[in-house]
Amino acid sequence: MYLSEQSAAHSLHTTAGENLVLQSVNVDVTFHNLLCKTILKQVYRNLEEKPIEAVYTFPLASKAALLGLKVTIGDRELQGTVIEKGSAEERYEEAITDGDTAIMLELLEPGLYTMNIGNILAGEEVSVAITYAELYSWQGDILRFHLPTTISPRYGNPESAGLQPHQVPEYDLLTENRFQLKITISGSLANAEIECPSHKVSVARSNNGSVVTLATGEACMDRDFILNIHSCTVAKDAVVVDRDLDGGFVALASFAPRLPLPDKIPPKSVKIVVDCSGSMGGDSIAQARQAINDILNQLRPEDFFNLIAFGSTCKTYSSQQLRANKENITKVKRLLRSLDADMGGTEMNQALQAAIQIPGPPILHDILLITDGEIWNSEELISTAKKSGHRVFTIGVGSSVSEGFVRQLARETGGACELVTLNENMAGKIVRHFNRIYLPKATDITVRWPFAPNKNIPDNIGPVYDGDTLHVFACFAEKPQGPVMLEMTLADGRTSSQTAIPDNQESAIPVDDLSNTLARMAMYRSLADEDEKVAAELAVRYQLISPHTNYLVVDMRDGKESGHDLPLLRKVRQTVAAGWGGTGSVCLEEYDFPMFCRRKLDEPQESYIIAPNLEQHMGKQKATPASFIKSCNRLHTKLRQTLKIESYDDLADCGLPNRIIDAVKSIAKQKAPLASEKLIVLSFLLALTRSSVGGEFSRKTMRAINKAKKALLLYEQLNKQMTQAFAGISKDDWGPDYPLEQEDN
Repeated sequence: MYLSEQSAAHSLHTTAGENLVLQSVNVDVTFHNLLCKTILKQVYRNLEEKPIEAVYTFPLASKAALLGLKVTIGDRELQGTVIEKGSAEERYEEAITDGDTAIMLELLEPGLYTMNIGNILAGEEVSVAITYAELYSWQGDILRFHLPTTISPRYGNPESAGLQPHQVPEYDLLTENRFQLKITISGSLANAEIECPSHKVSVARSNNGSVVTLATGEACMDRDFILNIHSCTVAKDAVVVDRDLDGGFVALASFAPRLPLPDKIPPKSVKIVVDCSGSMGGDSIAQARQAINDILNQLRPEDFFNLIAFGSTCKTYSSQQLRANKENITKVKRLLRSLDADMGGTEMNQALQAAIQIPGPPILHDILLITDGEIWNSEELISTAKKSGHRVFTIGVGSSVSEGFVRQLARETGGACELVTLNENMAGKIVRHFNRIYLPKATDITVRWPFAPNKNIPDNIGPVYDGDTLHVFACFAEKPQGPVMLEMTLADGRTSSQTAIPDNQESAIPVDDLSNTLARMAMYRSLADEDEKVAAELAVRYQLISPHTNYLVVDMRDGKESGHDLPLLRKVRQTVAAGWGGTGSVCLEEYDFPMFCRRKLDEPQESYIIAPNLEQHMGKQKATPASFIKSCNRLHTKLRQTLKIESYDDLADCGLPNRIIDAVKSIAKQKAPLASEKLIVLSFLLALTRSSVGGEFSRKTMRAINKAKKALLLYEQLNKQMTQAFAGISKDDWGPDYPLEQEDN
């Protein structure tokens, strides 16, 4: 049942064949100017002989306003209704116990949802289509479309963040959820340049616009889909109007502020805080090292800086802010060579408090945070940062960033956010972020409409940075006509203004099947500024899922169809994010080199980007189980390939200590004296996958091992003894039975 006392372990699993409930995901996106509508269709099927309840916790874009839920069961189509959360949960439970099928969609936090589908009968298929809309923002000349596909494991206690046990995500190294995608781009963006740094795509252009699809037809849901839409010619200031529910009007004014440059930029004090927790392993920490190097190159001699690395603990380079002279920068760059994701958990609150307390000159202090944001219960952290007076500029790195958190932290502290994947121009994004830190912001902002509106959304407009889109809504009894003016005052007293003219020929809505879209998006944005009672009433009136409301669908079955048994709980497991914790890589095929070395095919050989002092670092780590497994992972980067570790020499080449190889030989001699070397090596690898470090293996290595297992006849006693011998090892130590020595020759 939905509220049952089921434990929900959220560690990594390696069990295949249990994640068949979610059959497919299809995403259809329509871009019309800055308004984007998405229909995400999930298909569930019960392959068991008894009724089941499917539970799937999944991500959506953090700014998405959900506008519709349609359910198809056989030839029956049902529309979802938004009702108050408590009533929705009660009616859902009642439907389940009555043997009816019930579907409930719940918002857990910005960008995180849980779908509950109770009483899917044996062999039955249920299709759920979620419709949502977003307003996108220019960052310079680029719109960045972001489609999250999976949730990376997060540090902390999910129950303390308000999740119930059945809502906590689970993971499986062998799970490969897949999706299909189509993006139609029309309006002013029809002929814009398109770049996809996350996936290989096909682009079909016509007079009506552009259509983007996955080049392979479908892709694994192991990384966020990113599409950069670039245009230097599109007018970035616009006004559109839509009908409200009561017959009134809602207007949206979008501006890309252009702020005047100051004559002189005063000295800045920047505290660089970098996440070195285990979840940053692999691609993410490599990006972070490169990012910090680029950041240091942007500092001026009159600036101040510091470096704080954190995981379970926090390490600060200096007890006070340092001058950004050549000597100090060179020292910190040398320190970057040993920076790795080896500091345990993600105690981010502790790191931010340490950064806040570092003394420095009597000037404004900014924090630049580089992280994947994978933590639960972030409210305390955001509150601490907000009270400190520090602006926090966040850089979200990795293939599955916790977008909602890094954006909210930046917004609440008056900073800004950038998201970066491995194959994007890291240096360009860092320079842009530093422009935000160095250049003045506009804080005294007024939008002047043709006449006074009944309501402004938001009430207070936060800081505005040059080139970033500002979206403001207003509600009117009569249709507003005429120009809308944005007036801004900078901290030094200078003023700036710009005007947007409504285009009466331009529709605010990209499709005809969503009524009052703009009004519903405006009200969704206003919910956070209202008290709980008013917010709940608005959410029900405008049919908006919120912290106070859920979507609900109940399919009343006749007596012959109703299930007689309570459904079995089946959680849809997440695909592990590429690059998370060092498992695999987000490199595209044209970057198909080891994680520490990549280049574009059209660049010369000498343009490789190599992690600093890599050989020395690997030499220090080669005697640990984690580093041995990472070496195995580097041999298995293709989707379909055979196991490349078949001999004792192969084990040694991957850094396995000789004493461990001798232990493996000894076990084989006692339990399977006739076993081949290839079979013994495979048995050892299988033992590691079943041990406490099994989660360190990448999905591709696991597949290669499992494929080899099916092709070979294994000795039962050999496997049993090998598993017992290595069951208790940790990622850093082979255990008491095989103590580490100082030298490994």
